[in-house]
Amino acid sequence: MPYLKIFSAAWLALFLSSCASERDQAPGLIVVNADVRTVDSTLPRAEAFAVTAGKFTAIGSSAEISALASETTQIIDAAGVTIIPGLIDGHSHMISGASLATGVDLTDIADKQEWLSIVGARAEALPRGAWILGGRWNHMLGDGVLPSKEMLDAVAPENPTLLADIDGHSQWASSLAIRLAGITSDSRVPAGGEILVNKVTGEQTGIFLEGAASLFDGAPGLAAARDAVTGAREAVRMGNRLGLTGAHDMSGNMDAFLTVLREGDLTLRIWAGRFVTPTDDLAGQLDSMAAERDRVRNIVIQDERVAAMGPLLEVGYVKMMIDGVLSTYTALMHAPYADRPTASPAPFISKDHLNHMVAAAHDAGWPVAVHAIGDRGVAWVLDAFEASPRAADALMDRIEHVELVTGADIKRFGQLGIAASMQPHHATCCVGDYVIDRIGPERLQNAYAWRQMLDNGNHLVLGSDWSTSPFNPLIQIGDTLHRQTRMDGVVRPWDQGNTLTFEEALYGYTQAAADMTPWADEIGSISIGKWADFVILDQRITDPVGRSIADRTVIATYLAGQKIYQSK
Repeated sequence: MPYLKIFSAAWLALFLSSCASERDQAPGLIVVNADVRTVDSTLPRAEAFAVTAGKFTAIGSSAEISALASETTQIIDAAGVTIIPGLIDGHSHMISGASLATGVDLTDIADKQEWLSIVGARAEALPRGAWILGGRWNHMLGDGVLPSKEMLDAVAPENPTLLADIDGHSQWASSLAIRLAGITSDSRVPAGGEILVNKVTGEQTGIFLEGAASLFDGAPGLAAARDAVTGAREAVRMGNRLGLTGAHDMSGNMDAFLTVLREGDLTLRIWAGRFVTPTDDLAGQLDSMAAERDRVRNIVIQDERVAAMGPLLEVGYVKMMIDGVLSTYTALMHAPYADRPTASPAPFISKDHLNHMVAAAHDAGWPVAVHAIGDRGVAWVLDAFEASPRAADALMDRIEHVELVTGADIKRFGQLGIAASMQPHHATCCVGDYVIDRIGPERLQNAYAWRQMLDNGNHLVLGSDWSTSPFNPLIQIGDTLHRQTRMDGVVRPWDQGNTLTFEEALYGYTQAAADMTPWADEIGSISIGKWADFVILDQRITDPVGRSIADRTVIATYLAGQKIYQSK
């Protein structure tokens, strides 16, 4: 990625002299007295900018931009706070994470009383009988004791409540939810599942493990509470509140997003992937994807808002998986797991089949994104990309997560032109909990190797993997700056050599993500001629940028010059 430099005032004149036709009309909006971080190497910092017909048309000093205003121009005086480009999440699961937007989000909260306060507040905001979903609770952050149904009964007695834990393997249910689902001591539990019971009383505790969660599926009202359209709409709104104007989505539910688009509520530019499975009908899956892409394009192009707001929705890439995760010993590793040397995870796809699938996707004109977490999994995917190079004019292929990688393969990313799509909070939430145990200290230098990726000139895209970690991009960016994790009950930094600068992290959450799409010249930075996607923060970011960036909040979010979120 390019490093940002301060250029002379001559560059301001060049910017102000370009796009003359757009400047013939007075701007509809100007923003002055701001700390503008443009993510544009030709002019990385500015005080002000102008927006005409939804696009940036001038960038410079407050005096220069103020001179462009007419009587009808809206003027925003930013009072010195920082403005950044609209943020783009490089890896999200918006439909599966939607329950956190419609329900409660307990991510990274240790205090059970705070959990209950959040659940109680949600119950007060909902009608009687409405389900409360969401969760992402982690009892190991606090006292290590699992919660009980009685806790939920106390704060939401009239609202059935079902909350997933941090990794989705456990569900915490209220008594009303259990009763509505008809679950009793005689209920048949699916293989691998378990209903936890109190060893003294024999009563259900409210915790349902693995497949036991499926016992709730037929409960009255639950399907409506899980409605994909409602979830997609609320996830979009949540993203806007957090400063997101774009997301690379892995959920594949295009009908939900199309409905939100038709209703006029799609205020997030969605670059969507679709998962393909290792079956004999791979050609049929790819044909189905192409048909889906054409269907979506035909619907989107007829929406008059697209002309005024720019690209909003596209089926863009094929998604595959080669391995699992470190926590469950299912990531593919070169060397044995440090704390379980006998673990021998099987790949989700054979090496030959992976090569075949990548080649077929390339032949059909699709860029490919492959989930690979362990260093052997990453190597296999790089081998597949090397065996089937993409066309010279094709969009970049990418590897998702890359939680462990060898030094030699870091170099191969650059040699092959493969993007590393990585999620910062995975490095801070989990290293002290289990990653060091799994890989041992000698391999830690190659875990979450963002700095090494950039130093090698590789393309680094940042995202959240929401809902497995916070959707808030400012938290994710903050994690790249300090890499703190819990070790032996104490939160402290680890492996500082792989941290990023704020400018690098911001680039990874904006232009780097835009570069993975056909929209690279339309979004991703505050640059003349691009759609005016920008975010006003609550304070000015001081240099050097510290951990406090994670505490900043969004005052307003703009998409194509239109305000799509305003804080209260």
